[in-house]
Amino acid sequence: MLTKRFNLLFDRLLRKTWTEEQINKYIGVFKRCYFTYATDTSLRERSASGGSVTAMLAYMLQNKMIGGAVVVRSVVQEGNKVRPEFFIAQTVEELKSAQGSKYSAVYFSSQAIPLIKDFGRPVAVVALPCDTRILRQAMRHDLALQQNVKLIITLFCGHNSEPELTDHVVKKLQPDDHPLVEYLYRIGHWRGQLQATYEGNQVVTKPFTYFSNYQNLFFFAQRKCHHCYDHTGYYGDISAGDIWSLRMKNEPIKHTAIITRSAVGDQLVAEMFEKGILTGQEASISEVCDGQARILPAHYNISARSKLNWLTKERIKDPVKEKVRLHDYIVAALNLFNERLSRTTRGRKIIFATPKPLIRLYLVFIKFLESF
Repeated sequence: MLTKRFNLLFDRLLRKTWTEEQINKYIGVFKRCYFTYATDTSLRERSASGGSVTAMLAYMLQNKMIGGAVVVRSVVQEGNKVRPEFFIAQTVEELKSAQGSKYSAVYFSSQAIPLIKDFGRPVAVVALPCDTRILRQAMRHDLALQQNVKLIITLFCGHNSEPELTDHVVKKLQPDDHPLVEYLYRIGHWRGQLQATYEGNQVVTKPFTYFSNYQNLFFFAQRKCHHCYDHTGYYGDISAGDIWSLRMKNEPIKHTAIITRSAVGDQLVAEMFEKGILTGQEASISEVCDGQARILPAHYNISARSKLNWLTKERIKDPVKEKVRLHDYIVAALNLFNERLSRTTRGRKIIFATPKPLIRLYLVFIKFLESF
């Protein structure tokens, strides 16, 4: 009870006032917002955030609105390598196999778009903000894509990681050289846990921070992520992501933040609420911003990264012309430095030799700066 009250109090103290200008920048065009979860418990078992996206796709499949859903699953390759793989799910069970977050580099243009073209039937697509933009651009020049892509669900994204980070975690967890069978980045309530299953049904579970502390520090980040300022997915029909407001930690079931952006997306979500397939309530856009309060301004402020081009040795364009304050420069510089450090053999040794409490302290310092 004390923890619940503390979370509510701390949540109120940290809550910001979001101006219309900030909402336009960070969220973009939208119709409605919801905090939701899948009513069907079986759709939440392996989900990272309420199972709402799986519920939407399952509803569309079962009602013949689409022939399949373009999603990503994690596959284990030789040498215990966990890699993401695009495929078109055509059953609810196949959808379940793709549940959960995938914090590893994907290549949408070369992997997903050919799948959609070859499938030749109506699909829904789940993609990251950068990949949604690529798909929208491709649809403008391809009538078949326009006709076959019926819905785009865009996932909130801070940045993506190169697979070497996952490889390191898998190796550290591995018991007695047993082959890896399955790897789940994040399951369970709130921050959740990562789970690795090895041959002989040996399951190793660790707090998600075992992986995310490195990931959140931009170690092994994809370089293209420095060029992105779209956190919530401006170009989707629906955007979906986590809610990190402390008051939501008190909820027994983790919710998904849903933003509807098009008439098609808005109608779908309203219909699913009406039929009881989604459970939850409409929320204000400010509540959605509160749930991503630290990362939204930092992600959007590509201006800070652009002014520090010399750290990346590549030009970062600045279309947003955002005001850059001292702490914005510090956060951008540290993230750029961390990514570069992880590209070298010596840098990787330094990163993984650093005691985990120091890694955590480093992350807390950056998150503290992002909170201003």
